[in-house]
Amino acid sequence: MGKILIVEDEFIIAQDLRRIVSGLGHAVMGMAKSADEAMKKIAKEAPDLVLLDIHIIGDVRGTELALKIREEYGLPFIYVTSYSDSGTLREMTQTNPLGYILKPFDERDIRVALELGFRKIEVDDSPLSSTSDTGVSTTSVSKKIDTLGIIGESEVIAKTLKQVQQVAFTDITVLIQGETGTGKELIMEALHKSSPRKKKPLVKVNCAALPSDLIESVLFGHEKGSFTGATEKRIGKFEQANGGTLFLDEIGELPLNSQSKLLRCIQEKEIETVGGIISKKIDVRIIAATNRNLEEEVEKGAFRADLFFRLSIFPISVPPLRERGKDIELLANYFMSRFSKEINRPCPALDKETLKGIMRHDWPGNVRELQHFIERGILLAEDNVLFNSLDNHDAKDLGNLQKEFELKSLQDVEREQIIQTLKYCKGKVRGKGGAAEILKLHPSTLDFRIKKLDIQKENEYK
Repeated sequence: MGKILIVEDEFIIAQDLRRIVSGLGHAVMGMAKSADEAMKKIAKEAPDLVLLDIHIIGDVRGTELALKIREEYGLPFIYVTSYSDSGTLREMTQTNPLGYILKPFDERDIRVALELGFRKIEVDDSPLSSTSDTGVSTTSVSKKIDTLGIIGESEVIAKTLKQVQQVAFTDITVLIQGETGTGKELIMEALHKSSPRKKKPLVKVNCAALPSDLIESVLFGHEKGSFTGATEKRIGKFEQANGGTLFLDEIGELPLNSQSKLLRCIQEKEIETVGGIISKKIDVRIIAATNRNLEEEVEKGAFRADLFFRLSIFPISVPPLRERGKDIELLANYFMSRFSKEINRPCPALDKETLKGIMRHDWPGNVRELQHFIERGILLAEDNVLFNSLDNHDAKDLGNLQKEFELKSLQDVEREQIIQTLKYCKGKVRGKGGAAEILKLHPSTLDFRIKKLDIQKENEYK
């Protein structure tokens, strides 16, 4: 058990923290109301961890004190916050805390935060694995967690797997962040398959594909006759995942009104079906993923701050392929071997010029783009040499293409693709040859995306 200092200026909250922390078996080394008082107690008592409120007595804010205790003592800390504004959120995340405890809190919130905090400290103080000339090996991680098809030896991917190792064996909510195509779903599967819930259900939900008027029904279920078209009772995704793991992919796409209902479900650990009158207790571990910067979404008012804190108890960042160095070659060889076997063809050679090209390429679509490049190269291979579709552009043109890509958000790309498809279909959405069929989407889902992206028929695809 650890030695903990509590920095909180509200007497009742400070006493609640002391009672809960002591009840969990930790030693409370003292309580402070201001930065000066906190620094004196740190120098005298040498705590292992600090529970730190944002708003404390005096001119020094909690975030300023956080930087000071990290710089002078190397002390880890966990914020205790009721959240005030987007500027405060930005300040907190920049100080790299071990975690957050959101007010009002209960004993479980404190227990989870402290368990995770001390687990992070323990793992950070121990070596992950042995190193080699090619980078950091993931071998030692593989012995402890099921890393599935995660290929790589770079330091950045080893850091990600270290984060997986820290949290896999717990029930803590995890937020996986990374660009499209980086392998967020593989990380999620590694977490589930390495957890005590691995033999229980794993239910996946793509939040971006949910029609806005059916989100609550899909997530929480509905009773027969609860709305027009509800001809029978439906079990929601939360109840389907009971005892196991629920994966909420593209969580940043949920509309605000649905976010509030999700927040209540996470906080209370219970659901209420549409049209139901009795709440049901659920036991679900939540793993969420997004390619959006949720901190920026909070600042814009597009994502609830309290939900952000609930989801980001333990954030895991998945690096883009361009930052993974020699992992690109390892992945290329892996995809060549796998796809060659799938289509029963000899594995082609990866010549030096093609290798230079793929190492130089920026891979805006990340691992998924590399996989498609390899599959296309094998199908078009001649004389058992991988076809290099990157040869269609010289280095200058390639750079211009990358810059052009960087100027477009994923939402812009999606919008453009839907508009082009609608133009091709002459505005037809449903039925054979319609845009929904071509895009492999349910018609109601496509209607929802058209509305959300503000695509106007008369101006853009008539």
